[in-house]
Amino acid sequence: MDDLSTVRERLAVPGPSTETVARGRSRLLKAIAKERRARSARWTTFGLGLAGAAASAVVIGSTAVPLVPASPRPTAHAAPVPSAKQVLLAAATSVAGKPAEGDWWGIKLVRGSRFHDPTGRYVIQRADAEETWIPAGKMTKPHWIVQRYLGAKPATPRDEAAWRAAGSPSSWAYRTVNPSDLGGNPFDVEAAPGEAESFESRDVEWRLLFTGKTLAGMDELPSDAEGLRALLDPDGEEGNLLHNLQSLIAYVPVSSEVRATAYRLMAGLPGVVAEGRATDQLGRTGQAVLYLSPDMRDSGEQVRTRLIVDSVTGEPLSVETLTLDTGELMSFTAIEQTLWTDQKPDFPNPQRD
Repeated sequence: MDDLSTVRERLAVPGPSTETVARGRSRLLKAIAKERRARSARWTTFGLGLAGAAASAVVIGSTAVPLVPASPRPTAHAAPVPSAKQVLLAAATSVAGKPAEGDWWGIKLVRGSRFHDPTGRYVIQRADAEETWIPAGKMTKPHWIVQRYLGAKPATPRDEAAWRAAGSPSSWAYRTVNPSDLGGNPFDVEAAPGEAESFESRDVEWRLLFTGKTLAGMDELPSDAEGLRALLDPDGEEGNLLHNLQSLIAYVPVSSEVRATAYRLMAGLPGVVAEGRATDQLGRTGQAVLYLSPDMRDSGEQVRTRLIVDSVTGEPLSVETLTLDTGELMSFTAIEQTLWTDQKPDFPNPQRD
């Protein structure tokens, strides 16, 4: 296999001035407050803004992954919340220097979205498990994608009560797709989970959003702060930079040094604020940071994004898209695991190009 790039001396990311941090925090909080207003409905319609830089990737299991409600806000008596900069710099220190060797690189995800039932009386949450497996070395060999539909169910106990009152349907049919209904509804939704399938793919071009750059290999990206920022933020747009950094941290097969640098760059951006402890949809708890990022389905609009990071390992746990006004969950991508292994993965029900 081709070796990853030699570890370069990590450059410290210059911190912003106190005034810059204050302006950035104020900008995010004002954007949230601007949208906060009394509504009779529980939900508002915002487009789904979550898109990974990696090709769709994907996790299998014999049973559906248990999903939990979005985490509650910290109480008034909670311990002091570390700043976003503290959270992200600690994560950078934890992930730096981790080994990245093996015959296969893999990522296991659970993706979910929420949308109203066809009558609009309750909210449904559906989920898909995904794995992507890429052979190490030059990215000219086919990689594998494993997919399994995990099913759909009422999103919260309140929604479950409304679902039962409606006769506990096991499927939902829609006349049209409505991408602006929370996470966006499909045509037809089944409650029951499906079987796992594997797909061989020769589409090995991985593109970083907004940069127009293709990742031809796993060692292409610079690991120094100046070089990485120049690649990810050629036009000086903080929202685009945040989205690209999020992708590098959570989804893309990069070295631990590049991931650590991405954390440091994010830590230096004034638009990132800390939320405190949060629980992701797989029941794991970590530290969360909030920021505004581009809405990938509505040009010129923004979405509120929450990144949850493991407090011990520094690994990303989940990327969530929230409503701007209430902060309620629209969609999520939970990162179950990223790993290097010498063992060939299992590919159930393989389908070849």
